[in-house]
Amino acid sequence: MENSIRDIDSVAYHNVEDLFTVIGSSEENIERLSTAPYSYWRETFKQLFKKPLTFVCIALLFIIIFLTIFGPVIKSYPYLSTETESAIVFESQLAPNAENWFGTGGSRMGFFRGLDLWTCVWVGSRLSLLLGTVVALIDTVLGIIIGSLWGYFRRLDPIMLEIRNFISNVPSLLLYFLLMQFLEPSFGVIVFLLCMFGWLGLAGFMRNQIIIIRNREYNIASKSLGSSSGTMILHNLLPYLISVIVTVVSTAIPAAISSEVGLAFFGLSFSPANGDITLGQLLTAATEDEWITYPFLLLAPLIVLVPLTVSFFYIGLVLADATDPKNHR
Repeated sequence: MENSIRDIDSVAYHNVEDLFTVIGSSEENIERLSTAPYSYWRETFKQLFKKPLTFVCIALLFIIIFLTIFGPVIKSYPYLSTETESAIVFESQLAPNAENWFGTGGSRMGFFRGLDLWTCVWVGSRLSLLLGTVVALIDTVLGIIIGSLWGYFRRLDPIMLEIRNFISNVPSLLLYFLLMQFLEPSFGVIVFLLCMFGWLGLAGFMRNQIIIIRNREYNIASKSLGSSSGTMILHNLLPYLISVIVTVVSTAIPAAISSEVGLAFFGLSFSPANGDITLGQLLTAATEDEWITYPFLLLAPLIVLVPLTVSFFYIGLVLADATDPKNHR
């Protein structure tokens, strides 16, 4: 018994220097972190490029953009009549061949009759893509500004709700028909038509999200410390919704292009005779011809429109996950 007590005492009162060995210290090692510091954008791009299909969609977009710029000069077929160059019109409708990669326009395609579809498709893609980008940016800016003010300032809610209800009950197509009776189709007019109601969806969504997060603890604390309304919106609310904003921007471009296709179908878009060609006009002209017998008339613009739309939508979905901090490490 005494021996066991002595053993316990020897362990309890053992010299610490015999148990541990000092190996020294370094100020550099004290400052060094075992893991890399967190970077929001580095984690965002890491999440974005985890899926191989993202590279495919980005590559498709780069190819389409490249061909919209340089596609018309690859083949020596100008598509329209101007003061400096005249259109090359083929006497008969030709299927895709070594000379005309997309074929030529059918006899019932009006302005596009006998024109080289390769040139028409890429020139039309250029204008459609430019139109979609401008409309998407305007709708996004208006939607963010109006939606942020709408959600943060409660006194604006009754007014904006009435405006939304009024706009939602007005048939947009009927309004477009009425306006185009007094307006001449041009780039600015088409942008105005598409942006007239396009911001409403994003504004309503932003309003709902800001109502949800505006009364959280960190926002109440920031407001109690004297933060202004502009600071609260810019620094506390909008960064939280960056994933939503990025998603809306990426999906708004193909949505605007699709809206222009609808306007072209009802004859409310640009006039090809003025040299303003879009994918919507090509699709509308193809449906007026025997596209079942000559499917290349319809496939030529769809070869660009479908990959463009799918790529933007997929990249938008991936960006929504990649920009969400909850999915980061």
